[in-house]
Amino acid sequence: MQISILSMIMGGLLSLSLKTQDRIRRDLVGNTSTSAMAEAYTKQRDENADLRKQVSQLRILNQNYAEEMAKEGGNSTKVIARELQKVNTLAGLTPVTGPGVIVTLRDSKKQPEKPAGMSDPAWQELTADYLIHDANIRDVVNELKNAGAEAISINDQRVVSSTAIRCVGNNVHVNAVPTAGSPVIIRAIGDPDLIQSGLLMRGGIKDHFVDQEMINVDKATLLTLPAFSGATPLRFAKPAPEKAEQTQRESEAAAKAIQGGTQ
Repeated sequence: MQISILSMIMGGLLSLSLKTQDRIRRDLVGNTSTSAMAEAYTKQRDENADLRKQVSQLRILNQNYAEEMAKEGGNSTKVIARELQKVNTLAGLTPVTGPGVIVTLRDSKKQPEKPAGMSDPAWQELTADYLIHDANIRDVVNELKNAGAEAISINDQRVVSSTAIRCVGNNVHVNAVPTAGSPVIIRAIGDPDLIQSGLLMRGGIKDHFVDQEMINVDKATLLTLPAFSGATPLRFAKPAPEKAEQTQRESEAAAKAIQGGTQ
């Protein structure tokens, strides 16, 4: 019974995602005027916010049922519940807490003055490195992962496998949610000393900024990161068949051989 309830909740999450995608296509196809697209964007933005709340509520409900299964079910049910909790945690679908670091990225205050007669495009190109861009955020996230971060959020948006970090106009979007501009706050759970030293070491990510005051790394004894609030439907990826296990083992063996050769 409990497993059936969990299946219904996960089905609801998938249904919300697919309905949202279908609604976007229906609203935009056939009417591409600027005013219509602006109206559709505003409407969709508000609906997405509501859907994220619904997804979060369903995930909390899902987590509560899983915890009840772990407490009250039989041995096999408890094992399933524990594995489900572990998978959800690794996938970023549950809030997590622990020590780590807080990385603050902000636009530089040392931008040079605009020379007289310089065109706006040339001025933007000259000062581009003094502003925080999506590439800067991606680089920091990659360094955090390399330093052993176990969970990461950007402006309270949880980073998961499907997270996109990209510029849309003059703003950076994370999980299709616009950031508030500078500063950008990145929180990462992991060994604070190891992560901080990895980010601040000489020749590391900090030296990539034209102004090193654009990045600040503080250790934190306790952080709480939110769960991913978007939907996670899989429409194309499927579990590999049993015959693919041999290919997987060969791939892992090749990776170990390469690592052994580089040591």
